[in-house]
Order: sequence, then structure tokens, then C-alpha cells
Amino acid sequence: MSGGFPLRAYEWHWRTVARTLAILLVLAVMSGCSLFPHQAPAPIVDLSTPQPPSEPEVVEPEEPASTPVATQPPAEPKAPRPAPKRRVVVPKKPPPPPPPPVEEKAPPTPPPLLTTRIMQHEQIRGLLDSEIQRPDGKVIGRAVDMYADATGKPKIMIVNLAGFLGVGDRKVTFPWTAFRFNPATKKAPITFAIPTPGSNGASSTAKAKPQDTAARPGSVNDIAPTLAQLIDSNVAQKNGARMGRVVDVLIDAQAQPQALVIDLSDSLAADKRQVAANWPDLHVVSRNKVMQLQLDFTDAQIKAAPTYSPDQPIKIISPVVPPPEPDASPEPAPATTAAASSGPGSDAKAGAAAVARPSKQ
Repeated sequence: MSGGFPLRAYEWHWRTVARTLAILLVLAVMSGCSLFPHQAPAPIVDLSTPQPPSEPEVVEPEEPASTPVATQPPAEPKAPRPAPKRRVVVPKKPPPPPPPPVEEKAPPTPPPLLTTRIMQHEQIRGLLDSEIQRPDGKVIGRAVDMYADATGKPKIMIVNLAGFLGVGDRKVTFPWTAFRFNPATKKAPITFAIPTPGSNGASSTAKAKPQDTAARPGSVNDIAPTLAQLIDSNVAQKNGARMGRVVDVLIDAQAQPQALVIDLSDSLAADKRQVAANWPDLHVVSRNKVMQLQLDFTDAQIKAAPTYSPDQPIKIISPVVPPPEPDASPEPAPATTAAASSGPGSDAKAGAAAVARPSKQ
């Protein structure tokens, strides 16, 4: 008995401890469950009936837990910071507006180089190789050349009188006033009445009328040297340069020449064209005692001249003479010079100044 008692007491002791631990464990578990948040069940809302708007819950702010504020020693006073410099922004001046575009004036129109007048082939006819007929319609020859005086007035026509089958052809002269011209006639546009020439050039009529004496043919060797030949003659410019060669003269119905047909291929520029120059612009000048033809065309005017064509209307050209440039007048002498020249020797100085001053042409 005595030996078993202590064992039973020991077992009882451990059983009591175990029960106490179990109770404490149960209490701890139960107290631990109360630490978890308790989730309220979701309310059941009937959506079939309108519900009043729920008022927002007012949540009171929680008071912060009072924490002990540790006392700190007072901070040393800091030096005041300098105020930051204010950046001043100066507004930029707007750029000046661009200047208005300068309207460029159109360059002045250059003056025309030529004046042109147009004539039809029914109004004028070429002289060279034009048939000449008598009033009865018989063709007796062809015009081959003409001569004009120093004023440009036609004086003589040279006619090639036709022989028999080309045998006996000869060139004779007739006064220009003996002819009548009809440019619109295609055959024999030139007509004149003369006595029928014989073998020796005399009239077959025994008694020739005084008015027919002037219409008798003359010799080409008797042409006065004061007359200028037209056909195949060279035409010079005002500066002496060769312009071309006359290949024909255009005559109107009043027997007045209207234009010279000039072949430019004989010019210094060797232009392969022909132009019709106005007859009144012709100058007959004497060079080395020889009558020569001159037209005051410049190289630019010749280059701008329209081409003469027998199949197109005839464009007769005249050179445009530019206006003379104003002469620069000498500057007047200052008044002090006149006052200073009043002393002795002023006459000599005045004479020297007159010699030195260029004379106005």
C-alpha cells in the first residue's frame, strides 16, 4: 500500500495538470476565435420594389493614439535664407513686318525698229522681165533695167527689143514718161506707143510727129553719168557696209516705184533672204564720181525685216530713225570766276577759255 501510493499520487498529479492544460487550451482557442472579425451577413434586398436611397454612414475619425513626444533640445536658429532671385523675362519685340513687295515695273517697250506697209500683188508689179506691148497688143520686148536721178526720180527704162527667134535682140533706152503700167494684167503689164523701129533704129514713118521724137529708142552708151542704175546694183548702208543687191523694182499703176527688192545674200551677213525696202527711203549719192544707192538701215533693222515672197502680200519696210540724243550743255562758269577775271589779263584768260571750251556742233 505504501509502495503504490506515491505512484497513484503521481498519476493523479499529471492528470490534473493535463486537464488544466486542456482547459487552458480550450479557453485559448475560444478567445482566439473572438479575435477574427465577424462578417455580418449580406442583407437581402428585394429589387422588385424601389428602395429608398441609403444614407451614407458617417465614420468618425479615430483619434490618434497619444504618443509620448520626446523632448528635444531647442534647435539652433538658422540663418535666414536669401530670397531667391526673381527671373525677369523681358518680352521680345515682335519682328518688324516684312516690307511690302516692290512692284517691278515692266521694262519700257523698246521703240520699233521698222515701219511696215502692206501692198498686194495686184497693186504693184516687178519691173524686171515684164513684157512691153504696143497699143495694138503686140509684145515688142521686155523691161530689163531702169535709171534714176539724184533725187530718186525714175528717168530712163532699158528695154530689150525682141528680134526673130532671139536673133537681133538689142537693148535700148526709152524715157520713163512714155510708159503706162497696169500691174493687174498678167500679160504685158507695160504699154507704150512708139514708132515701129527699123533696122537702123529710125522710124518707118517718113514724117515723125514731134511728140514721137522723145519716144524714140536711144543707145545705152548715151546714159548720163548723173543717173544711177538700179537692177543688179549694190546697196550700201549709211556706215558704208554692203546691204545687198537690187534684184527688182516694184511699180504701181501710176508708174511710181514703191519698193526695191534687195537680195541680202550679197550682204556682209550673207543672209539668204530678200526684203522689200521703201522706195522713198532710197538715197542716190555720189562716191568717187559714181552714183551709188544707199539705204539707212542698221544691222538690227535688216535682221528684223520680214522676208519678201512673191506668193504672199508684200511687206514694204522703212527704217525707224531714233530721236537724236540731247547734247550735254556745258556747265555755266561760277560767278566768282567772272569777278576774278575782271583784273588785268582777263581778256587773254577769256580767249583761252573760249578755245578750251568745246564748240557745240
